[in-house]
Amino acid sequence: MATLQYTGVFALLLAEVFVFVMLILPMPTRWKRGMITWSSRSVLAQRILYGVRIAFGFIFVLFADAVMRLHRVQKERSSERLVDEHALCQLKLQQFYAQRNTYLTGITMFLGLILISTHSLVGQLVEGDTGAAPRLVTTGPGSAKAEVEKLKAELADARKEVDELKRKDRDMETLKKQADSSHKEYMRLADEYEKLQKQVDSSKEVKKDA
Repeated sequence: MATLQYTGVFALLLAEVFVFVMLILPMPTRWKRGMITWSSRSVLAQRILYGVRIAFGFIFVLFADAVMRLHRVQKERSSERLVDEHALCQLKLQQFYAQRNTYLTGITMFLGLILISTHSLVGQLVEGDTGAAPRLVTTGPGSAKAEVEKLKAELADARKEVDELKRKDRDMETLKKQADSSHKEYMRLADEYEKLQKQVDSSKEVKKDA
């Protein structure tokens, strides 16, 4: 009967090791979030956790019994001097089983506590990764609507800036054309002035000759 009980404890220890490895194993956040959500909300998972808590109570009782047995065997071995080899082997065998049962139950309870803390920590990390997603996906309808309105206002401001830059470009083109036409008119007037100046100079020379 005792062997069956400790076999169950060993099976629970293997299950804890498997779950712990699954929690710390690198995998996509979506899969890990699904595992955490299932373990937190599933009825089957809650029933399994309830059964494990009850099993932990029995494991604690087995741990206390193993510690008491180990203490009793060590006390008997130190208080009595056994000459019979068979009795000595029996005492050593009892000590071995007591130590094994103590370590088995103690490690099972200790790993169970670590597993609970790791599950909570991984759940918080997954929720933190989900909270770092874009606000339009994670926030409520009211916040999403406000975000959309804000983006619309920013887009309208950007369009106004673009229109203003286009208007300035058109003004620059207009000024450039005006400058070109003014330069051409200046050159034309300069040419006419030079022609008139030549005519005046030639008329003066004709008068002098006369």
